[in-house]
Amino acid sequence: MSLLDYPFVLTVLCVSSLVGAVMLWYGSKDIRTAYRILTNDPNDVQSLGDRTPVEVEGAAKAEDGVLRSPFMDTECVAYEYEVKEERNSKNGRHWRTVDSGRNHVPFRVEDETASALVDPRGADFRFKSERCIDVRGGNKPPERVREFIAANDDVGCEDRTLDLKLFGLKTGKDRKYVEKRLDPGESVHVLGEARYDSTAGSEAGEVNTVIGHGENAPRFLISDADERGAAWRVGWGGLPYVLGGAVLLGIAGFMLVGSL
Repeated sequence: MSLLDYPFVLTVLCVSSLVGAVMLWYGSKDIRTAYRILTNDPNDVQSLGDRTPVEVEGAAKAEDGVLRSPFMDTECVAYEYEVKEERNSKNGRHWRTVDSGRNHVPFRVEDETASALVDPRGADFRFKSERCIDVRGGNKPPERVREFIAANDDVGCEDRTLDLKLFGLKTGKDRKYVEKRLDPGESVHVLGEARYDSTAGSEAGEVNTVIGHGENAPRFLISDADERGAAWRVGWGGLPYVLGGAVLLGIAGFMLVGSL
């Protein structure tokens, strides 16, 4: 009797094959993008025109204004944030993301030749520069974090104490407030679609080009790194999926061979 005659074995085989194939496909996109970044030199901003896709490396420059980062109140042009809370379960203690978000404004990328406007809408941010504020449960967080909590219905205050008459018992959970951001003046690498826009440049050294998301560019990535750093971050992000997918497909193949 073949192993495939058992419904459970057949189900495991199908699920492993499907999940493995999806993981391999998803991860291989990042690997291919990393290879494309490494094997193609960045374009000079001055020569962009209507080219798709384009890869530009330079310094981030503020355009019409800047943002203030949510936890450290720092000037930036784009950021992502996470609020992680420590939880206990039967498997031990772990960190759970209770809230996350992002924000951005248009900015310029400037190299030695010129600067071009970047529209970050729809971009995949690959920021490495992570800043974290750790707050113990029951302790008062910094003022900027308190302002964030007060304005965010999804995040309650961890500064809670249970009154036991003789003393107060701190009951809040430990938290990490994490932000990743792109600050003006930092190195930035942009991969996306370039399109002509007569309003995108009005000063000397500014080209009439906007880099952003488009149907003709396979990926729109913004990294706070140079070319090699951007490729590493993209490739590293896809590697676990490729390895996991290969393992699942290997298991499915082993089961299939064993059933013959």
